Amino acid sequence: MEKELYDYITIKLKKLAEFSIYYPEDKIKQVYISLLNFPGSLEEKKQRVDNIFDNALEKEKERKLNEQAKNGEYSNFDKIKHVISVIAHSPLAPFVTIYGGNVPYLITGKTPKRVIGDVDMGATIEDMQMIREFITQNPETFKVVIDSKDYSENDYGLELEVNGIPVTIFTHEYTPKGRIVRNFKINPITDSIDAKAILFYGIYDEETTIEQTIDNYKMRLECPEYVYIQKSVAQREKDLMDIEILKEIIDERKLQYLKSKSGMPGVLVSETFALKEKKNSPKAL
Repeated sequence: MEKELYDYITIKLKKLAEFSIYYPEDKIKQVYISLLNFPGSLEEKKQRVDNIFDNALEKEKERKLNEQAKNGEYSNFDKIKHVISVIAHSPLAPFVTIYGGNVPYLITGKTPKRVIGDVDMGATIEDMQMIREFITQNPETFKVVIDSKDYSENDYGLELEVNGIPVTIFTHEYTPKGRIVRNFKINPITDSIDAKAILFYGIYDEETTIEQTIDNYKMRLECPEYVYIQKSVAQREKDLMDIEILKEIIDERKLQYLKSKSGMPGVLVSETFALKEKKNSPKAL
């Protein structure tokens, strides 16, 4: 098995080199050793290699598109805005709030100098049953990719596809200490779902949500001041680009007020689920 696995990794590395993607020798050894220790058959180990290969290609494609966006040669934001318009004109609109990187560009009307690949939204746990019922009744518009309730008793929300764009609805609830956000992401390398419940101390909906007119419709957004706070902590390249736009629209007094109330987020629950093992599958029972 060892030689066959090593040969398979070598073949994949040669294919990555065709796209000018190279892994350092120590990284290759690390991947090889981890795969040897990974429980499973040779075919399952090869599948993990395929996942790593596909993920590397996807990241390289994203990097090139971001370079084009930075130079003003590419933008997908019209597609993002169209999807948000679809949501805004649906019965979902009063129950969801748009989070994160879309906020500064929806408010200012500017074109991002980076690729924004999805739409992140939040909804209260109390509203999720109604949201699921509506989505189930409209599968031609709202295609369910992942429903966290298929894997966990905890509700971490949904991942949808709307007009080819990923749309995630995370869940939140409010406690005397602040807002608890439950969210998840798909790990493409391990074919699993990583889910967390995070407490954002001192944060409440009425202080961090605004209603914004976008083109000819209204939508609830996370306020730019709180988006600024979160992106200032993350400090990724895309966050720094968004911060420059946010600086044009934040209310300094509100920003300082929210900073004074906010504590460091704390992880309350962390769970991982294999994508192939739903709660009602034979393996899960």
